[in-house]
Amino acid sequence: MDKSLIIISTLVFYKLFLILVGWSTRKKNITIEDYFVGGKRLGPIITSISYSASNSSAWTLLGVSGIAFSQGISTLWLVVGVIGGMFTSWLKVAPSIYEITKKKKLITIPQLIADGYHGSERRNILIASSCIIIFSFTFYIASQFQGAGNALNDTFGLSIVESILLSAFVIYIYTYLGGYLAVSITDTIQGFLMAFTALIMPLMAISNIGGFTQLFEKLSMASSDFLSLSAGNIGLSALGLIVGHLGIGMGYFGQPHLLSRFISAKDLKTLEKSRIYALIWFCIVFTGMWLLGIAGHFMIEDLSNNENIFFRISNEVFHPAIQGVLLAAVISAIMSTADSQILVCSSSISIDLGIQNNSLKLSRIITGVVILSSALIAIMIPDKIFSRVLFAWTAMGSAFGPSVISKILKWNINASSVLLSIIMGFVLAVLFFLLP
Repeated sequence: MDKSLIIISTLVFYKLFLILVGWSTRKKNITIEDYFVGGKRLGPIITSISYSASNSSAWTLLGVSGIAFSQGISTLWLVVGVIGGMFTSWLKVAPSIYEITKKKKLITIPQLIADGYHGSERRNILIASSCIIIFSFTFYIASQFQGAGNALNDTFGLSIVESILLSAFVIYIYTYLGGYLAVSITDTIQGFLMAFTALIMPLMAISNIGGFTQLFEKLSMASSDFLSLSAGNIGLSALGLIVGHLGIGMGYFGQPHLLSRFISAKDLKTLEKSRIYALIWFCIVFTGMWLLGIAGHFMIEDLSNNENIFFRISNEVFHPAIQGVLLAAVISAIMSTADSQILVCSSSISIDLGIQNNSLKLSRIITGVVILSSALIAIMIPDKIFSRVLFAWTAMGSAFGPSVISKILKWNINASSVLLSIIMGFVLAVLFFLLP
C-alpha cells in the first residue's frame, strides 16, 4: 500500500474515533456547568492526563525537540522548569482553587479572581481578564495551526495555507460537537498517545545512532556551546538564559485552560492522585522530547526548520503505519490544547462577559471567529511555534498568576490593584516580547 495512503487511513480512523467520543457524550451537557467544567465530577485519570495533554501542545512534541536539537544541553533547564512549575501548581494551587470554586460555585478563573468584589469593580476585572484570554489564546491557537500545517506539509506536501485551513476546519467541527466532558475524554486518549510517542521516538532514534554508548561518544565530540549548560553564554547572559528557561514554569499559575482542570475534579482525593499521574506523564513526555532533539542533532544535518526534526526522524526509522500513529500524536497534541483553549474562550464570552441568552449557541459562533482569526494569523504572520506559545504563555502567566496566588493565599487586596496587576502583567509581557 502507498505510504501516504497508510498514513491518511490511520489519521482518518483516529479522527473518526475522537468525533464518535464527542458525539456519544453530547447529551450529558445539560447545564452551563456541564458544558464548561464537566459538572465538576471528573476522576483522577481524566483530570490528570487531560490536564497534561492540554498543556503539551505542538510546542512540546515539535518545539521542545526542536530547541534541544538546535541549542543542546542547556535546554535541560527548560525541562526542569516545566516539571517543577507543574508540580508546584498541583501541590499548592490545585487544592485551594478546588475548595474556593466549590464553595462559591464558580466556573471560570476570571470569576475566581473577581470573587469578593462587586459592581463595576467586579465587572472591570472580568472584562479585562476576558479580553486578555481571547487575545492570548488567538496567538496560542495560531501556534497549534502552525504545528498542524508543518505536520501535513512535511508529510503530504500540502501547502501551509491548505494545511492550516484544513486543521482549523477539523478542530472547529470537533469542538462544536463536544463540551468539556467530551474534550476531557478525548484529551485523555490523546495524552496516552503522546506519552507512547515520547517513549518510543527517542529510544528508536538513539537505537538508530547505535545506542546510548554511541550517543555519549558523539556528545563528547560536539561543540562546546552544544554541551554547555549556558549555551556558551557567560555572566549575566548565562544567568538570563537559565532563569528564562526555569521561569517558564511560573506560567502554570496563570493558565486558565490548565487551572480549570482543578475546578472540574470530583474531590480532593482525586486531585492528590491526579498530581502523581501528571508528574509521571510530564517526566516521560518532556524528557523524551528533549532526548529526541539531542539524538536528532547527530542524525539529521540538512534541516532548514529545527521544529521538523520530529517528522524527519519519524520518516527515517518507522514503518508508514507507525508514522501514521506518530503523526496522529502531533495532531492530538494540537487538538487537545486547541479544544481546551477554545472552550475557555467560550466560557469567557458566555459567563465572564455576562452573555446569558443562547450562550452556548453564541459561544460556538464566537469560537468560529476565534479559530478563523488564529488561522489567519498563522497564515499571514508565520512564526516559530515555540516563540508564539512562549508569548501567549508569558502574557497569561504574567496577567493572572499574581492574582491567582494572592487569592489562594487570602491576601486582602483592593479591586483597583488587582485590575492594575492584570493589565500591567499583560502589557509588560507584550512590551518585553516586542523589544529586541
